[in-house]
Amino acid sequence: MDNIIDGLNDDKFDENIDQLAELIFKKLIERYGPIYPLNFTSNKEEILIGELARLSTVLCMLEDREQYEKCIIVKNRIRNIEATLKNMK
Repeated sequence: MDNIIDGLNDDKFDENIDQLAELIFKKLIERYGPIYPLNFTSNKEEILIGELARLSTVLCMLEDREQYEKCIIVKNRIRNIEATLKNMK
């Protein structure tokens, strides 16, 4: 493998990488359909639940790092999302 790479100049190598990336992307599109942009949902409730999960993870990381001032900000955002979700039902 190293011999193959050593025999290529940088331009040829970049060209081959670009061709490979293009082929892989085409295969992904064939198998899974259009994937860009990655908007799997436009449902507001699902988006809020996803954000709630992300913020919960961030909160745990901040608590582990003992960054309590940032924890307060994240907790407030979590409370706001929870209130919004509650009002949606």
